[in-house]
Amino acid sequence: MRTMIRGAAALIAGAAGLQAVEACGDSTDPQPMPVAPAVARANPSGDAQTGTAGQALGNPIRVVVTRGGQPETGITVTWTTSGPGATVVPATSTTDAQGIASTVWTLTRTAGATAATAAVSGATGSPVGFTASATAGPAAQLTLAGGHNQTAEPGTALGLPLQVRAADQFGNIVAGVQVDWAVTAGGGSIAPPSSTTSATGIAASAFTLGPAEGPNAAQATSAGLAGSPVIFAATGAVAVPGTGVEVSNNEFTPAVRTVPTGTTVVWTWTGTGAVEHSVQSTGTPSFPSSAIISGSGQTYSHQFDVAGIYTYQCAVHGAAMSGTIVVQ
Repeated sequence: MRTMIRGAAALIAGAAGLQAVEACGDSTDPQPMPVAPAVARANPSGDAQTGTAGQALGNPIRVVVTRGGQPETGITVTWTTSGPGATVVPATSTTDAQGIASTVWTLTRTAGATAATAAVSGATGSPVGFTASATAGPAAQLTLAGGHNQTAEPGTALGLPLQVRAADQFGNIVAGVQVDWAVTAGGGSIAPPSSTTSATGIAASAFTLGPAEGPNAAQATSAGLAGSPVIFAATGAVAVPGTGVEVSNNEFTPAVRTVPTGTTVVWTWTGTGAVEHSVQSTGTPSFPSSAIISGSGQTYSHQFDVAGIYTYQCAVHGAAMSGTIVVQ
């Protein structure tokens, strides 16, 4: 009987020891690693929208955050964008019960491609990128783009067309804007009488001067735009034959000299005494300017090899003493 009791006790003790060993072995098994959150564009995401520069997009941009394939609630998402006037509101947001976070994206004021990002700390797939295209808004302003202050023979067309540029409130060029043209002084003509801005935002028209020497003027108008009408001045002047220009006190004679390409124009200081003068290029195209010189009989010369209208003035006396070389 005692033998049977001892055997049973040993069996029980062995089983208890085995359980203890198994329990000890379980405590050393590796624990599973936690699953990192993952972030991606939601569906719909708001990616690749087109909107007006400086305005909010029509749809918010959205991401979804999951963990192990399941939506993750309460995760912070940080939103960023760049460019003048661009914002994301809110700049940080948290995911809802579906794992979704969103923000409203106001585009940069500069037309063109732009971008935003959504970042989640420690998440795979972060940051998530979004793109958008900002387009010009409605035309808001009209500005001078070229052709102002030219000189030509009376009754002839100016060498360069009159040009204006249409833009939105932020300066982005706007195509398809109607511009109306009119002569306001000098009795000349302008054609076409109306034109529309091109893909570069430019509208142009050709101005033919009136029959008499003296001031001429024209204007470009586009209803409702700031800066309209844009005023253009021009001068009708008879070119004196020859290639020289006299530099006298307070004037260049002739004020307009027309020469063929390849001509060397010589400016000669005449009757100036001790008064200083110069030939200073002021427009585009330009040519090298002279030094400031005094003394009758002094000269300055330049060879004009490229056709164009070259304006200049005296560096001492400014616009009150100015001239033009027309190279044909």
